[in-house]
Amino acid sequence: MTAVLHVMPNQLLLRQGIALLESLPDRLYTGPLRGWAPVGAQYRHILEHYGSFLAGLGTGRVNYDERARDPKLESSREAALEATRLCLSALESLEGGEDGTLTVHMDSGAGPEQADWRLSSTGRELQFLCSHTVHHFALIKLLLDGSMVLDADFGMAPSTLAYQRAPVG
Repeated sequence: MTAVLHVMPNQLLLRQGIALLESLPDRLYTGPLRGWAPVGAQYRHILEHYGSFLAGLGTGRVNYDERARDPKLESSREAALEATRLCLSALESLEGGEDGTLTVHMDSGAGPEQADWRLSSTGRELQFLCSHTVHHFALIKLLLDGSMVLDADFGMAPSTLAYQRAPVG
């Protein structure tokens, strides 16, 4: 039996990103906060992981290290909004499709002489992208702490939210 893909969790997170981008002033998106990289750099990083994933689906080879690192995505909320909407649209076409095998590359620190390609699947990489997005949303929430109010569940893992909603006892 072949597993079916579900992209709804990824879409929900990206919609949270759209809500953030639509409410965030430009100065908070582009300016460094608390001595760290700007929110825009964190958000660009999220989008470029999705871009690497989507670009690799056609060949079955996803390379998260060969990201575009497009400075426009971190300096323009409008560019980030458009890229997020395109990503949502691309993900929609995967919903209900069959899970497929992928070969994935991500530098694990072994050095350039150790190509680190691993077998994975489309579904597993969608899970990774959820986790990666939540992680960077949590960093964004910390960066923005005190600058604006975000939804309580922004940057929280789905498992944490489920645990908090479960009846006690």
